[in-house]
Order: sequence, then structure tokens, then C-alpha cells
Amino acid sequence: MSRTVPVRELRSEFSQVIGQVADLREHIIVTPRGRPAAVLVPVDEYEGLEETAEILSDPDVLAAIDEGRHEAERGETVSLAELRQDLRRRRL
Repeated sequence: MSRTVPVRELRSEFSQVIGQVADLREHIIVTPRGRPAAVLVPVDEYEGLEETAEILSDPDVLAAIDEGRHEAERGETVSLAELRQDLRRRRL
């Protein structure tokens, strides 16, 4: 859920707005002069966005994800039980 807050309102109700972002998980679009300029989001969402951006900027990771999708499409998968068994064997 998001709502728009003019800078004037943000200044006068800063603590309350921050509480809404942190506690109610609202997204606040900040508008100086009626134009969107910034968005306030909970810290964990921001961190998730940063991590996603980092992943999407790494060509090796994207290639590995793409290869994994192709393997799944070809049916080259293992069950969780098979994976656990394989991992146990590798530890020995």
C-alpha cells in the first residue's frame, strides 16, 4: 500500500510518517511541488531491492539462473530426498 505525502506534511508529521512506514509497512511517495521525488519504504524492503539489483547486475549469476531454468524445462531435476542423499555421500 502506498500514499503520497507533500514535503510540508512530511516535515510536520515526520515521526508519525516514519512510524507508518516502519510499523504498518506503508510506502510513502514524497512530493515537493506536487512531483514525486522520493519514496520511503521499510528498511528490509530496501535491502531486498538492493540485493536484487546486485544479483541482476552480475552476468554470471544471471547465466546460472538461466541455465537452471533450462535444466528444469528439460526435466533435469532431483527430488529433495535425492539431493539430501547426494550431500550425505559427499560429506563422507
